[in-house]
Amino acid sequence: MEIRPMELFSEPSGWETARVSLLSAVAFFGIYAYFEVLYNSGLASTLVIGAAAALSGIAEFVPKDRRRVAGALRVTAIGILVALMLRSMWRIAA
Repeated sequence: MEIRPMELFSEPSGWETARVSLLSAVAFFGIYAYFEVLYNSGLASTLVIGAAAALSGIAEFVPKDRRRVAGALRVTAIGILVALMLRSMWRIAA
């Protein structure tokens, strides 16, 4: 696996790439809402994954000249997912 930091700060790809992330965010929010409304047991991690997907989609949807904003949104989305992973590992270890 090769790490390419310049890809994080590349120009946004546009709607074609953003729609996958945004639709997956809607799906995660819908899954959370379904379980919360019907069973009163929605998982907060589902909301976190949905938020990270939404940030990733927004990063691809910003104007082409906003590379820093897109990069910051991508890094934030990755950070959110890493924090969720570390929290899950912490709970398993405890």
